[in-house]
Amino acid sequence: MTPIGTRRVYRPDPRSIGVSEQWGPASASVALEPAVVVSILGEVDASNAGRLAGYLERHVAIATALVVDATAVDFFGAPAMAALHGVDRCCAALGIRWRLVPGPAVRRVLRVCASTDLPRAETVRLALVELGVAFEAPAAADSVVVG
Repeated sequence: MTPIGTRRVYRPDPRSIGVSEQWGPASASVALEPAVVVSILGEVDASNAGRLAGYLERHVAIATALVVDATAVDFFGAPAMAALHGVDRCCAALGIRWRLVPGPAVRRVLRVCASTDLPRAETVRLALVELGVAFEAPAAADSVVVG
């Protein structure tokens, strides 16, 4: 798919960074260290996909590395895919590395939409390792040291 137009990412209002939000049956929260990790919960559909897109865009603007944790999403409508593709375009334009950690509901939509171009990781821990903001300790494969 060829992107159309220009995507501008504005400097977000500092009061909106790091704040959890709820939009009907969905919510999002964020951790800012060691990378920006946005966790999405609940049901993301046409009624709140635009709000999710805005939330993600605000946090892309401050990130050097981004993880979108969608493992606790119960429903993920097709309109929410536009939010993820928007994140992908913003990150590419700004040179920000990112990973999506999909849960079953998001995997189902990715499969139905045949979306294979979004960078994914199996867990948040592995995403942080892949992004180079954490590394696996040699003694135990399941432990990660934040650098």
